[in-house]
Amino acid sequence: MIHKQRSIWTVRRQRRLADLCWRAFLPCLAAGLPAGAQQAVTTQPPAEALPQDSALTPVPLPSPYVSQPYTSAGSQRLPPLPPTPNLGTEALPAAGQIELPRMGVLAPAPAAAAAPRRELLQWGNVSFHPHVSYNLLYGTGILSGPDREENTLQQTVSPGLTFQLGPHWTLDYTASLKFYSNEAYEDTVDHHVNLSGWATWNRWRFTAGYAYGSTSSPLIETAAQTEQDTHNARLGADYAFSDRTTLELSAAQVLRFTTAYTDSCTWSTTDWINYQWQPRLAVAVGAGFAYDQLDPGTDMTSQRVLGRVRGEVARKLSYTLEGGVEIRQFLDTDASSKLSPTVQGAIDYQLAEDTTVSLFGSHDIGTSYFSDQFTETSSVGASVRQRLLRHLSLGVSGGYSFTSYSSTLATDTVEREDDRAYVEVSLSTVLRKRIQVSAFYRYTDNSSDNAGYTSGGNQVGLMLSYAL
Repeated sequence: MIHKQRSIWTVRRQRRLADLCWRAFLPCLAAGLPAGAQQAVTTQPPAEALPQDSALTPVPLPSPYVSQPYTSAGSQRLPPLPPTPNLGTEALPAAGQIELPRMGVLAPAPAAAAAPRRELLQWGNVSFHPHVSYNLLYGTGILSGPDREENTLQQTVSPGLTFQLGPHWTLDYTASLKFYSNEAYEDTVDHHVNLSGWATWNRWRFTAGYAYGSTSSPLIETAAQTEQDTHNARLGADYAFSDRTTLELSAAQVLRFTTAYTDSCTWSTTDWINYQWQPRLAVAVGAGFAYDQLDPGTDMTSQRVLGRVRGEVARKLSYTLEGGVEIRQFLDTDASSKLSPTVQGAIDYQLAEDTTVSLFGSHDIGTSYFSDQFTETSSVGASVRQRLLRHLSLGVSGGYSFTSYSSTLATDTVEREDDRAYVEVSLSTVLRKRIQVSAFYRYTDNSSDNAGYTSGGNQVGLMLSYAL
């Protein structure tokens, strides 16, 4: 685990890769849709947007295999609680934050409003929506380096502006000014850009998204405050052969550049055939390919064969289960190919009118911040959301994950193993429709067989947000 500063060659390579990303993505925006595009279009988040609490958390690399997003099933379900900030914890996602699909081969676009209303801040087809948030967070047991646990108060001010670009596109920029009370951490200004849009044409549905994040936050994996830039571009297309059968295509490019760790560039594609077996049961088979280029490190390729089941039971319970096998190759090394399972699933149950229970689990392989290593992670979690009063919501969640860091240079050589767990309680309310107030408490524990990466402690915080 040798930390190297980027050379001039690496910086130039990053700039060329970023330029290639824009050259590949911007023509999609300029070209727009075919002339006969339907009017029933609206915006939708990209397949892999920045984290829900992007102003307060680092931008992680998602799985290279992506699938088309769907809206949540059941309109009567409680809205998810606002995400809570993570200070050097990389907590598992709450089960309630996992979006389950709507039943139907294609999720229909919302019907156009009878008469479009004029926004408060509008110029032509572009409307402007400013927003700002303030977060006060105190945490203990946060790593500022291997075997260096610190306590700190973090204050974050996050102003931003969302542009609604006609009915098709949404663009958001948010800056996050972070101030630490402990001199072991540097005050930073993070930047987040998120562009997304989708539309339909005849039997086709097209989606596109781009997300950029420049962050510097403490991470469990590196045991230090880590600077990184991420570029995430996604394209998707669905074609309806019939009312029951659709073809689902997706492609992604994810670039991650750091100042002291491995840079990674991932190109991937995943294709599905979906079949609506019953009105509330859909099945699918799919295949995926990904190429990971690491600097410094060992490049990798991988292939996946996948199956998926999505369903609803009495509009009270929604579930999705996706699984298969992955074959991963390590290029220019003597290590043999690795065959491993890949699984992810989620359940959302409306226990009562004001109570929702959610469960999730996954097993996946990803790239590491460290040279010549890859990660294999198994995770489980659960959450309960309870509406106490008309505008007051309580959330209780917890999760556990096991992560192993293995060498790409030799077969079955494990460099590090982490057991990670958290428990969280949060309370939120809305004031005057535009002001949201939340408070939370979180306990985290990360036990590693490498003592320098063991950490844990308590976090308590208060969040205020306003959106126009």
